[in-house]
Amino acid sequence: MKIYCPVCEYHPRATDRWQCRPGCYTIWNTFETRAVCPGCSKQWRDTWCPACGVASPHEDWYHEEVPEGAGEAEVAEVVEVVEVGSSRRDEVTSITSTTSTTSPT
Repeated sequence: MKIYCPVCEYHPRATDRWQCRPGCYTIWNTFETRAVCPGCSKQWRDTWCPACGVASPHEDWYHEEVPEGAGEAEVAEVVEVVEVGSSRRDEVTSITSTTSTTSPT
């Protein structure tokens, strides 16, 4: 998993610090605790980027690494399930429509 700003793609360093404000004013690296203040246990929804200055939902900073070409294989597998398992057709079709530009037949 990679961690970077969803706006400017800044990669936070281990030395970066955030402050619980308003709150208890504890200073810590928010990515060490997944945005939970170690001083007062407040769960922060948004995280401010020290590079671009934009606050984004904390969870949007976490990005799954997808090997090149992996998405195409996944779509082919989902289409095969649609053809074989008709009882799950609606559920699988919705997955396919978000990962592929073509609709299953």
